[in-house]
Amino acid sequence: MPTPNASFVGRLIISITIIVLAITLWKLANVLLLLFGAVLLAIGLRAATRRVSRLTGLPNWLTLTLVIVVGTVAIIALFWIFGTALAAQFDNVVQTVPAGFNLLIEKFRGYAYGPQILEQARGVNVLGATSWITSMLTIAARSIAMGVGYVAITFFVAIYLAAQPERYRHLALRLVPSHHRAMITNLFNMTGDILQRWLIGQFVIMAVIGVLSGLGLWLLGIEAAFTLGLIGGLLCFIPYIGAILAAVPATLVALTQGPAYAAMVILMYAGVHFIEGNFITPLIQAEATSLPPVMALLSTVVFSLLFGPTAVLLAAPLTLFLMTAVELLYVQGGLGKPPEQPEGKLGSLPKRTVPELVV
Repeated sequence: MPTPNASFVGRLIISITIIVLAITLWKLANVLLLLFGAVLLAIGLRAATRRVSRLTGLPNWLTLTLVIVVGTVAIIALFWIFGTALAAQFDNVVQTVPAGFNLLIEKFRGYAYGPQILEQARGVNVLGATSWITSMLTIAARSIAMGVGYVAITFFVAIYLAAQPERYRHLALRLVPSHHRAMITNLFNMTGDILQRWLIGQFVIMAVIGVLSGLGLWLLGIEAAFTLGLIGGLLCFIPYIGAILAAVPATLVALTQGPAYAAMVILMYAGVHFIEGNFITPLIQAEATSLPPVMALLSTVVFSLLFGPTAVLLAAPLTLFLMTAVELLYVQGGLGKPPEQPEGKLGSLPKRTVPELVV
């Protein structure tokens, strides 16, 4: 029978170990985010690989190679064809957005109480937002080169994960007690399935928003319509907040062509996202998985404050992963409660077990 001192020492060692582990994980937060991004990309690669393999009958390793090569060549070709035009339009956006903000300030100054409000706003440096916007756009452009390194690391890690998912799952499961391995395996399978369906749905929404936004801006005669539409589509990877962020540069660019153009752009974006929110997204979510709006917004803010701007891109899928883990391990596993939401929605885990771990 252990003595009280031995029990105290044991509890102390466990507590210190937990604290050290928590501090280590906090210090490695950026690495863990990069790893999660690689897992998410690997899920997409595995989904494309299985689809092509079923259509062609080729083995998985050859299909994965074809998917990577064809995807890389397609991206390089797009940048080769449209790169010069995109660079010119991006420079135009960088120069036009501050001008649009200045014009907005001047328009506001013409109202009855405009000068007084602007004078008071100097205390919170609202008028300094023009230089802030310019510097942020410039920093964003310069950060692309730095981001390429992280993207490259994420890409290669994702390839290894997609090529041998069973190997890395086996290594992870060796760290889990044997009586919990079945539950953790089920967690891997279910989260992989949910993230795969979310990815597919999100890419479809991004493509639709990008095409509709670019087409609408082009029909309205807005400068750099293609680039603004592309920005709108990419930003929609961030649920809800991305749609608002996409409308800001387009509205400011349109404002330099006249207030009427800015008003039409706002109405156009409102119409596009009305169609997306009421028709496209519900149709896609019927086959995919949905993230409650409140959770999407809160997770974006919380993760950005904790881990920086990079976490904004992964906030939604990471929240899906955490909510699914809590649902399976705590709500269903610990409390013994069955899933309450309809099949295919967030919070309801599939009744089936996915036969192959996605990653």
